[in-house]
Amino acid sequence: MKLRSANFTPLIFTIPAITIGAIVMYHNEIPILIWAQNIFILVMAGFISFFAVSSKFNMKRNSFSTISILISLLLIILTFISPGIDGVHRWLSIGIIKFNVSMIVLPILIIELWKLSQIKGLSFTIITTIVISILLSIQPDASQLTGFAIPMMLMLCSKTDKKVLRLLIFGILSTLIVLSWVFLDSLPKVAYVEGILSLLANMGLIWLTLGVLSLIILPVPFILFPPKNLKLPSICVGLYFVIILFSTFFGNFPLPLMGYGISPIIGYFISITWYTKSKINLAKSKEKSDLSREV
Repeated sequence: MKLRSANFTPLIFTIPAITIGAIVMYHNEIPILIWAQNIFILVMAGFISFFAVSSKFNMKRNSFSTISILISLLLIILTFISPGIDGVHRWLSIGIIKFNVSMIVLPILIIELWKLSQIKGLSFTIITTIVISILLSIQPDASQLTGFAIPMMLMLCSKTDKKVLRLLIFGILSTLIVLSWVFLDSLPKVAYVEGILSLLANMGLIWLTLGVLSLIILPVPFILFPPKNLKLPSICVGLYFVIILFSTFFGNFPLPLMGYGISPIIGYFISITWYTKSKINLAKSKEKSDLSREV
């Protein structure tokens, strides 16, 4: 029963923030075609996540990690081909829908880069991390760059005892982060995207408290309750979400899940599905081990 109820973990953590965000937009007379997209993706991603967590399918091959990294990197590069907004290139368009690529692929990259660092060593991971960070700084996207680079610093530096290599990693990534915040983009704030907390505050203290709590719980499982065999990547993913949540207070960056935008919802569902699947697999392994001992 515990394992079956765990299948609903992705929905448990996503429903509060997305629902409150939809209520705020509805209360402020934002067109239904806007906030309904968040609800639609919640339902679709919830179904996909539930079946992914419930299935026995498990991608552990090294080739899958490499392919995931290459596809994610390609999608980030393609944002420079797609028309930008005021010189900012963060989106890929499919029809009338724009996807913020980084908010979808960066959690995947953090997880898959950790996997490859276990097999291929640090060289490939370091080079890929720096390349991705440079691309994010050129887009420019200070929020996503910071959210990606700081967890990767933690990951990479924890895997080497060489002080020179640690300083090199810290120096390059820190420089890129600082430059990205010095040269912030000039995109205006959209009330129901970056400024949705202000709309929520106007609805009263109770609504604001509920909204803030719904956002606080998003990184909690990754950081406070990581899978025992995947503590480092789990904490790094959680740190990514902490950073992009806080970055909305220092620049005009989307507030994930609560504000309008399907890309952060997809990115979070990918992360929480990986987390839930990892916890369930660990629990199943423990059950098998306990049964074998009893026999």
